Amino acid sequence: MQPLSSHERSVLAATCLSSLGSFYTLAVTALALPQIQRGLSIPEEELGSLFALLRFGTLFSLALAVLADRMGRRRLLIASVAGCALCNLATAFAPSGLALAWLQLGARCFLGGQILLAVVVVSEELSAENRGWGLGLLSAVGGLGGAVTVLAYAFVEHLPYGWRSLFVVGSFGLLCVPWLWRSLQETQRFSDHRGQVDVGSADAPPWAPLRDIVRLHGWRLAALVGVIAPVAVILEPGSVFVSKHLQDDLGYSPGEVGLLVAVCGIATPLGNMLAGTISDRFGRRPVTVLVSLLLSVAIAIFYKGSGAVAVAVGLALIFLTLGGIMVLHAALATELFPTGFRSTAAGLREAVTTVGASLGLWTLSLLYGATGSYPASITWVLLLTPISPLIVLLIPETARRELEEIAPDRQQAHRRDS
Repeated sequence: MQPLSSHERSVLAATCLSSLGSFYTLAVTALALPQIQRGLSIPEEELGSLFALLRFGTLFSLALAVLADRMGRRRLLIASVAGCALCNLATAFAPSGLALAWLQLGARCFLGGQILLAVVVVSEELSAENRGWGLGLLSAVGGLGGAVTVLAYAFVEHLPYGWRSLFVVGSFGLLCVPWLWRSLQETQRFSDHRGQVDVGSADAPPWAPLRDIVRLHGWRLAALVGVIAPVAVILEPGSVFVSKHLQDDLGYSPGEVGLLVAVCGIATPLGNMLAGTISDRFGRRPVTVLVSLLLSVAIAIFYKGSGAVAVAVGLALIFLTLGGIMVLHAALATELFPTGFRSTAAGLREAVTTVGASLGLWTLSLLYGATGSYPASITWVLLLTPISPLIVLLIPETARRELEEIAPDRQQAHRRDS
């Protein structure tokens, strides 16, 4: 790792602040699931489908990503921060499970924009030697929002409005917007790219980056889908049902769950930093293979292990690998594609993750009818484990290489030809 310049430090400060609330939103609904289910009288058999609908919100962040390749990263990143915070505030007043799901669907849309656009900014502004480390730091600092969730959830039974108060806290991103507007600048790579694109491209439809990335980089896109989708199918059920498994199957109290998650959750920022730093040195591909395999091992230990030690070890490994896989997948999506498509590629990564996660939850609901147990159903999903590591081996190595070397920007030439 090389010393950071003052500009790189400024970029990291702004992007870390912009992503702080995103991880709170990711954690709060799953952690407070038992209280939300009781408070809104959600039937047991509807949980998987309801959360599948909620998870689809990040699918719509693809629109924000495509626009960011036309309009720039800065404005849409700030808009995403504000939109996510407003949806969280509205969720505090949800009258039903369906209303909560739709409001959180909106929050997840802007949440996806926050995460993917912050990743794009860091990838474009940091040096090749520091990219993985910077993405790890971005996720680690963003994970502090998850720590706030754990601390707040430990007192959920004593808060004035119970689980609803947790979503009010989730609107703190509104306080960050004025500072971001003053301090965050457009990335230099995007500014240079816009200066080189011919005037005629302004007449292209808004969805042109999505069309062109498929035409010009279809095989890389297909490989990225093969890497991300199977992991998402496995990871979402394995993480969403952690609190429910601890309380309903193992008899833990909310306070005990909060304490256990807080202690084991320390592994998430550790996973962020380790994955980014180690992959900078040894390469994205081998580290991605290792973390993908370890994730499935962790889920199996947590849901099928017996005793407090197995539960704690499994949960800590889930958090460790979750932190690592977020950084590695984000790095691959932004590094494999040129500037004109980088934000769109990040949006497609989020969309694939969303579809895979929703498919995992719906599959879980189907398996529950056969097994009668969520832990048993989650174990069956682990059969998909080998797919992602095998496909990782087909993509080029991206660590320690300049972005223009990995994927030259051919967008301008293509638009002239078309």
